[in-house]
Amino acid sequence: MKLTKHATIRMQQRGIPLTVIEWLLAYGEVDHQQGAQLYYFTDRARAALRRDVGRRMVRRYEKALNAYLVCAEDSIATVGHLYQRVVRH
Repeated sequence: MKLTKHATIRMQQRGIPLTVIEWLLAYGEVDHQQGAQLYYFTDRARAALRRDVGRRMVRRYEKALNAYLVCAEDSIATVGHLYQRVVRH
């Protein structure tokens, strides 16, 4: 999936590394919202990530694991940090 220019700028501003973006796409929960997909980590997703890539690797990126990303069509529109729980409908 390709990153938009906006998403690349937001990654840099918010300190979210590309590794975490790749993990979100592979392990994150997906919530469909108004024509876009919201990816974020749940406890279950974090456990699967720890199991597959190892505790040490996950611990290295611990501060960035509260990240989310929004995909619209075939590109990542934006990324950020979650400060509230995602309410699923």
